[in-house]
Amino acid sequence: MDLILYNPLSKNSKSNVYTHKLIQYYKKNKIPFRIKSILKIDDIRVFLEKKDHFNNVILLGGDGTINRFVNNIADYDIKQDIYLKSNGSGNDFLRSLKSNDQKTQKVMKVKYDTGAETYFVNGVGMGIDGLVTSTVNQAEKKGKFRYMLYTLKSLMKYIPEPATIIADGKEYKYDKVYLVTLNNGRYFGGGMEITPNADITDENLDVIIVHTIKRFFIFMIFFTIYLGLHTKFKKYVTSFKAKKVKVTFTTPQISQADGENESDVTSMVAEYSKKDIHLRYYDNKKSAK
Repeated sequence: MDLILYNPLSKNSKSNVYTHKLIQYYKKNKIPFRIKSILKIDDIRVFLEKKDHFNNVILLGGDGTINRFVNNIADYDIKQDIYLKSNGSGNDFLRSLKSNDQKTQKVMKVKYDTGAETYFVNGVGMGIDGLVTSTVNQAEKKGKFRYMLYTLKSLMKYIPEPATIIADGKEYKYDKVYLVTLNNGRYFGGGMEITPNADITDENLDVIIVHTIKRFFIFMIFFTIYLGLHTKFKKYVTSFKAKKVKVTFTTPQISQADGENESDVTSMVAEYSKKDIHLRYYDNKKSAK
């Protein structure tokens, strides 16, 4: 029997439609299943231990739902096969997972100077990245077009700040930083290929720093991210791989980890958590049968 977990609070307007279609697929093919809201499970680890008759777990949701799930099971050797099916507004981690789910994925972690810390599987960022995700999370309607709209609005009002980045002992300092992302996956923002060379199965963080650029030109660079061409602007975009990265701004920022926000962050440290997880991409033709 398969367990289908869904997030009823997803603000993606199509989430209920996708959930219904999956249920109809199971019924049509007479595959035993049970569906349950992930919000009604107090402890996912305890729940799955007691429900060992489930062969597969199908998790429906976007990056935020996946992030919360990973944080709940990171210290647990889960016995069931875990499949992910897009049902959120971003689905950026699934874009990387779709072509790379044969090996285990690396779970990263970030510690904030606020005292908070969290695991993440797709990426963590500060600057415009955090401001945009905060706006998106509070919006009633979501989608790729709206993400672009929120990005444009954020670009117009965001004031770049001085920042210092220390990556594997090497220091980078800039007077005007718009964005720092430390990614495990290749995408953010609903399909923007921010780190084209990232690999969810290795221990490296792919770092992108957008800096020292006039405001009118930064609009052009952000549009090239959809094509993965922004790294060619080396004067304004610094990119590299590192094992451990510390980012410090001179003023408090909004940070995001897999789309989940942390406010009033001045400094954060990210690295591989020494934990692995094996998440699989859900495909009706080959999954959960």
